[in-house]
Amino acid sequence: MSYDIRLAVAVAGAPVDEEGEPLYAVIDMPEYASPTYNLGEMFRACTGWDFKQGKFYKVSEVLHLIEKGIHELRFNGRKYKKYEPDNGWGSVGGALEALESMLECIQKNGPGNQWSWNEIPLDCLYIAW
Repeated sequence: MSYDIRLAVAVAGAPVDEEGEPLYAVIDMPEYASPTYNLGEMFRACTGWDFKQGKFYKVSEVLHLIEKGIHELRFNGRKYKKYEPDNGWGSVGGALEALESMLECIQKNGPGNQWSWNEIPLDCLYIAW
């Protein structure tokens, strides 16, 4: 099993669901969008983000957590080796690749990018696992 990381925007004027959440339109996915669930504990430890699968988070509120995770895995990777699963499905390198891919996807669709037609303000972008 794996996560399905996606980048979205909220659809203005659409009705909200039973929990008060708006309708989200997925606009992009990171290149590495499906890291194994086996890395969940490592992601939570290195980012400090206790994310819930399937919940959309405003990018402007979690970007620093993604960046923190990248920094931690790049410069303190040994500290996170203990979170590598015994079955061999998932590694510090794979977790770093997933977080870097998330950041690149955000940059590609965010303000001031040079890769896409989208220049969506970070307050209007949402990301889900």
